[in-house]
Amino acid sequence: MAKSDERDEQVLWPKPLGLIRATETALFIAAPLLSAGALSLIGVVCADAEKIRLAGPTLLLLVAAVITLMLSIQLGYHARQWIYSYEEVQNWTGRHEPHPADLELQRQDCRKGEEKLARAGIAYNTGTLLLACGVAAVLVPNGTGDLSWWRWSAVWLVSAAAAGEAVWTVHNHRNWFALLLRPREIPRLFRRREIDTARSRAELESQDV
Repeated sequence: MAKSDERDEQVLWPKPLGLIRATETALFIAAPLLSAGALSLIGVVCADAEKIRLAGPTLLLLVAAVITLMLSIQLGYHARQWIYSYEEVQNWTGRHEPHPADLELQRQDCRKGEEKLARAGIAYNTGTLLLACGVAAVLVPNGTGDLSWWRWSAVWLVSAAAAGEAVWTVHNHRNWFALLLRPREIPRLFRRREIDTARSRAELESQDV
């Protein structure tokens, strides 16, 4: 029991524990589908530009949405490689009880991965916000007609959803935005070379004993 408690103190877990699965679903499943939908709308706007009241701004919003969503996928891929579990440390090191230097590296990598995942989440939320604005712009009626009232209703509905997404994004990432707006002291992290040196030194000392 003591060893288990000591291991729990040494290993850093994602918070919440479902963070990895949730981000993989959003960044590697939802984001590509949303990007494909935005690309389809870009084709519609380019083909029927004369029928769309705000064709230019709509095209710009949709292109920005695609770029931002693709950015979230890239950021998520880069962040995911820094987050791994205690069991993965065991498998890669071949030790039932990993060396403290390996656990220190796992903690540092997990912190780095969570910071990068936060950036990916901001890009994803921004991309969905831009896509919603693009959809609203497409729905703006060009003149009057039978569907004019319904299209304006849809515009207001999508705009309300976009406003909710904006509030949700700021609320979820308010701590990250606060760090951007004020200077902060970044703690010094061990480099991989220093970790390897410490590990080798500890192994030599254990052999001498």
